[in-house]
Amino acid sequence: MSLTFSFVLSQNQTFELRCDYGSRRLDSVELRALIEVCEKNYYPRQKDSISELIQLGRRLYHWLDGKEGWLRRALDEADEGTIYLDLMQTSEAQGLNPQTERMALGLAHLPWELLHDGTVFLLTRQDIAVLPVRSMQQRNTQIIGVQNRPLRLLFMATAPEYPRVATLEFEREEANILQATKDQPLALIVEESGSVEELKNLVASYKQDYFDVFHITGHGLIYTNKDYSFLLRPGQRIADHTPCLITEDEVGNVQLTTVSDLAKAFRGRWPRVIFLSGCHTGEVANKGTVPSMAQQLVKAGAGIVLGWARPVYDRTGIITAKALYQALATGATVEEAVKAAQQEMIAEKCSDWHLLRIYRDTRPIQELVTPLRTKGRERLVFTPPEQEFLDENNIVKVVSRLEFVGRRRSLQRCLRALRETSDNIGVFIAGMGGLGKSTLAARLCTRVRSQRPEFQQVVLIGVVDEVGLLNKLSSKYERFADVPALLNEPKVSLKGRLQNFFEAIKNEHNQPLLLVLDDFEQNIPKSNIENGSLRMTAEAYRILEAICAALVENNAVSRLIVTCRYLQTDTLPPHRLHLESLAAMSKSDIDKICRPLDKEIQQQPITQRVIKIADGNPRLLKWLLEIIQQPSLESDVLLTRLEATEQKFRENILAQTLLDALAVEEKKFLARLSVFQLPMTEEIISAVEQNLTPSPLLTKERGAEGGVRFPPGKERGAEGGVRFPPGKERGAEGGVRFPPGKERGAEGGVRFPPSKERGAEGGVRFPPSKERGAEGGVRFPPSKERGAESGVRLSLNKLTSLSLIESATTHPSQTPTYRVTTILEPCWSRY
Repeated sequence: MSLTFSFVLSQNQTFELRCDYGSRRLDSVELRALIEVCEKNYYPRQKDSISELIQLGRRLYHWLDGKEGWLRRALDEADEGTIYLDLMQTSEAQGLNPQTERMALGLAHLPWELLHDGTVFLLTRQDIAVLPVRSMQQRNTQIIGVQNRPLRLLFMATAPEYPRVATLEFEREEANILQATKDQPLALIVEESGSVEELKNLVASYKQDYFDVFHITGHGLIYTNKDYSFLLRPGQRIADHTPCLITEDEVGNVQLTTVSDLAKAFRGRWPRVIFLSGCHTGEVANKGTVPSMAQQLVKAGAGIVLGWARPVYDRTGIITAKALYQALATGATVEEAVKAAQQEMIAEKCSDWHLLRIYRDTRPIQELVTPLRTKGRERLVFTPPEQEFLDENNIVKVVSRLEFVGRRRSLQRCLRALRETSDNIGVFIAGMGGLGKSTLAARLCTRVRSQRPEFQQVVLIGVVDEVGLLNKLSSKYERFADVPALLNEPKVSLKGRLQNFFEAIKNEHNQPLLLVLDDFEQNIPKSNIENGSLRMTAEAYRILEAICAALVENNAVSRLIVTCRYLQTDTLPPHRLHLESLAAMSKSDIDKICRPLDKEIQQQPITQRVIKIADGNPRLLKWLLEIIQQPSLESDVLLTRLEATEQKFRENILAQTLLDALAVEEKKFLARLSVFQLPMTEEIISAVEQNLTPSPLLTKERGAEGGVRFPPGKERGAEGGVRFPPGKERGAEGGVRFPPGKERGAEGGVRFPPSKERGAEGGVRFPPSKERGAEGGVRFPPSKERGAESGVRLSLNKLTSLSLIESATTHPSQTPTYRVTTILEPCWSRY
């Protein structure tokens, strides 16, 4: 049951309170005093005293309850309650004297979220859900009802480049929303620019009522010329006490945005819910005389608007968004979702839990979407693009949407180049290893495909050739009989076939392509790297030239993304690619990467030393932060060597140090595992190394043969070993049959191609001290035998935490530079 308290103005500009139980006249002196207390002792505070909050909450409770006990009666009669504060008459009244107008605004601004019954705050009660809702506008216009599809969330973060504007963790907010809704997926469309002008373009690109929610996260302020005139752009004028959001212009500079600016961006096409996740967005300014931004947006036409009544912690905003969208995505009503968010803030001990405000009009906005298993519900089809960015061991080499941070300006520039209306046909991303080129490419694919879901994606990694390219494209579009035929049409040049292909997939099938050529440096011969010419092979040049020409001459919607360590413009064919050179990550982005570390670890001198050595290279930073925690490594010696080395060679030194830290048996163990293409569990390792006893912490049953019982697809083979996929069968000698280039050598180790041998360039050739055990496995010395809680587990821990050397994955034409990855899956953490 809900309870509506209506505040009504009488003819003599006094106030009356009405509800289902009756009405009473409000004492103006008492009301004015209550408003003054809140404006003086609550809203200006940066930190609250719990005793003072309780005192204020008790005073509000008694005032609203009155001698009649209306509030107590309503709470006793209901098992849940939404307290609607009907402020429409007071907010719409005209010709009020200044004192009455201030009281009318003050009624909406009173912190009803603090209502306290003498025992607890009403919002914290578990037996009854109480939510104050401020109804500000009478509207009878039609609004869409519940939609039988996933929730559509338009997310926009603002992060202008200005030293006096603090950095927010908007990436974590986005990631947490995705994580919270993974079982109830939502369609997350991100406006990456942070610009209201670009927001306007994006909204105009979709049909009416496409978006359910608009979420903007950033800094909010109450503008005064004295405090914030330095943020105005040339020619801009803003009146004192105007609520504003700090957004970005087209190049990432500061731009102040008002309610009027947001209204122009949506042009009446409001989503049903707007969340202004910024400080002061729900605050009535100038001592309660200027309506809040949330209140003004409802007046401008928005249905439901959430905002914060004071400065709010970044952590609180992230927790709230996560809980809110998790509830909305499951089919909860808006008010139920806000209640869930407030309960989550309280559970997470957010000291500012009482600052969230909800304003709305009178239209019947309840659930936004249906629950997941509703009959006929539209399905969300989205494959994370990072699954196609694999290294040579078929391991995903880019961070997921949940882990991505930084590169905001690069993202913005590249996304502009990838637009339908851009003069560019794509982007060429260059930078040294570890800076995140492939990760940026994957992020671009995510952004483009979230806004334009008809786009398909094909990723080619490393060396490109005509046959491989055409086969990959044909495979992607194999359900359309005409597409493979166009790609393989005889007597038509490669450029001509690609032109026909790009035209068909757009005009006939409406499935344009994002084509990614990743790690393109593998097409540059080693000799051309050494002499500085950086010229690619003739075959690679011919293919890149054909792709670029086909896209340009067709004025194609499809787009090309290339990642490469090297960029020398005179080596590229004619193109209309945007060239994006990645520099080191900024300090603020590096801070975000380090933030998950304990504060004590962050402040340690060795951690600060690691950050300095990494010099903005995120991959090197992550490796080093793991490595320095290993007691078996002489961290100080390693860091000293790295400090004395040019950054582009530091990965080599790190990898060599890791390899040298492994015992002979561990190197052999690593060699045996090098055949696996995906992370493996401890049971599989035990089966490969048959003289090892399975971990006592694992509760998997052993098979009749005394081996490990594998799940389907991982059964024991006839010989008691692991059944490998084609190309990895057990060889005649009881070992593993390696694919070409990784054959077993006479020593029982792994013979790598010539470019991968251990020599001056740091390849790996395992020494002959690798005797085979009786069963063909690895025999560890007594110190490495498995005991109840040690032995091989310690070796696995060491190998996993150090990560393993992918020494066999460097392309033969390149200088062997080591890369580190985790091949073993730390499965024991799940038991």
